[in-house]
Amino acid sequence: MEEKNTRFEDLRLTPGQPLQLDFEGYTTERDRSVLIGYRAGQSIVVTTPLVNGSPMVLKLGAPLAVRLFATQMNCACAFRTEITHISRAPYPHLHLAMPSSLVLGEVRSSVRAKVSLITSVHYGENFSQKCSAIIKDLSLGGARLEAKMLPVEVGENVQLTAQVAVSGIERIIKLDAIVRAITKETGGVGVGLQFQAMSDSDRITLHAYVLSNIHRQ
Repeated sequence: MEEKNTRFEDLRLTPGQPLQLDFEGYTTERDRSVLIGYRAGQSIVVTTPLVNGSPMVLKLGAPLAVRLFATQMNCACAFRTEITHISRAPYPHLHLAMPSSLVLGEVRSSVRAKVSLITSVHYGENFSQKCSAIIKDLSLGGARLEAKMLPVEVGENVQLTAQVAVSGIERIIKLDAIVRAITKETGGVGVGLQFQAMSDSDRITLHAYVLSNIHRQ
């Protein structure tokens, strides 16, 4: 990722944009939040993350990192900021200082994220056969999955359907792929896949999902 002189408002984000907040010294996992709105040059307003159903207890001036996937620019974005105001009414929300700089970048197609994602694999003539498998690692260019049984051959076309969660939002993705490798695994088979052309919406969702899982590693 590369630091650029892009302004926050240039991202053209809309209310409801999923965010990941990383508070220094508070948690080891990134907390989910949603963009409420912003005013250029003033502040960014976001929902306060919940812990066991209650708003996080935070302090004014607390530093944090914000990460998101900017759909309009088709890129990942991260920046550092701090809390400038905390409110519990009419609902828990935070004001964050406008960042002085943003870090923008693409996830390389070869970068793989370790996952454990259930998927339906459609194969055979007209993709009329179906079985379940688990995607073990995933990138923008392909995946490796494991199944108890998947009677396919190298070079064969298959289709994957999976439900992924990106910052708390569930989406269904459908991906066309070519079988590139088959290996015997304990209790089943491992299959290496190369993705083919996909819709813009599936590419954006896959991009965001891979990014979020790389951050967890």
